[in-house]
Amino acid sequence: MRHCIYIATLLLWTTFSFGQTVQRQKGETAVQFATRFKPDSSILTYKVVETKWNAFPVILAFYDQIYKLSDDQQTYHRIVATIYFELSNYRYSKDPIGTIDTEGGDPTIEAAFFANANTGLATELIIVASWEQRHYEVDGTLYGTFVYEHSTANGRFNAKFLKDISEKLDGGCECSWSDGTSKKAKFKTEADIKAELIRLGYQQQ
Repeated sequence: MRHCIYIATLLLWTTFSFGQTVQRQKGETAVQFATRFKPDSSILTYKVVETKWNAFPVILAFYDQIYKLSDDQQTYHRIVATIYFELSNYRYSKDPIGTIDTEGGDPTIEAAFFANANTGLATELIIVASWEQRHYEVDGTLYGTFVYEHSTANGRFNAKFLKDISEKLDGGCECSWSDGTSKKAKFKTEADIKAELIRLGYQQQ
């Protein structure tokens, strides 16, 4: 179990490459809108963020989805991260950008924010997730960081996963092991991530 925790959490992040055009109703809040288009067997988690990403209006939503493996009666949780890019008044492109799966515990979103994470002037989407680890050999919390840049490839809005910087910002496990060893996570919060980005030479607004 101890060695499993050090496996790069990027393996838990499954990316998607499709979009769907959806219509927002007049007077509908971002939460109501995101709820209408939630995946099956899911509920909203963390918070719904309506903002602009590099001047483009977006809605960011996270869905806690229950699922079962084939021939398995046990239920599991995964978080489906979704961005709605506004195309025109009340029309959005729905883009599920990735799924954070179970890893020794159910996933939790710790933070979702925008910051400069590469050499360009535009900001990137950064998501920090955690998983509680409550096992015989290990006790603590595992942290993972996922960075996306805004892209208009193929003539549509999408979020492109940046593997290298995500690995550099991976928090690791803040855990204690049964052999008496312990370790602190490097990055757990938005402040932790931004401080490291500045140290790496990426100017922040």
